[in-house]
Amino acid sequence: MKRTALVSAVLLGTLMSSCKKETKTTTPPPAGGTLGTLTAENYGFDGGRSGKFSSTKAGFTQQSAAGVSTFMISAIRDGGSESITIVLLHAVKDTGVYQIGSDYDNGGIEIMKDYTKPGDLTQTYSTDNDGNTMHGGGEIRITKVDGSNVEGTFYAVGFNSAGKESFAEQGSFKGTISK
Repeated sequence: MKRTALVSAVLLGTLMSSCKKETKTTTPPPAGGTLGTLTAENYGFDGGRSGKFSSTKAGFTQQSAAGVSTFMISAIRDGGSESITIVLLHAVKDTGVYQIGSDYDNGGIEIMKDYTKPGDLTQTYSTDNDGNTMHGGGEIRITKVDGSNVEGTFYAVGFNSAGKESFAEQGSFKGTISK
């Protein structure tokens, strides 16, 4: 429960600071005008399929505070209000595979139906939550790290406060980590 609260606090802070960074940028974005991309070939909520998730303005951050390092990707679907946030509770320096979910202590993935309603827990689906018959979980695979550039893949199954399921399949990300 403490880990879920920590991840939720970090996610909310990042989403709020990401919005501020978009309106008050002091450093120009890399060529192409964005920090990175995140896609999921298939995603959905509550037993339905929503199609492809695509964000061309995903934010990549890596921070350390109080002896804890955190790597995070925050993405809002282009033209929509759905979001996917990936958190690893350590610095990303090399390639590797990270299992996530309520049985692991590596971080997690949250998929939101509407990122503008962070207080509505029925809108937030987390890999740290479990459903009635399944555990939440997934995998984050870092396939390339080159300086501050990172690439990888992911998949996730998460549940909201009512035990309803969300999923993201065949996910990929590529971006530049800001510090």
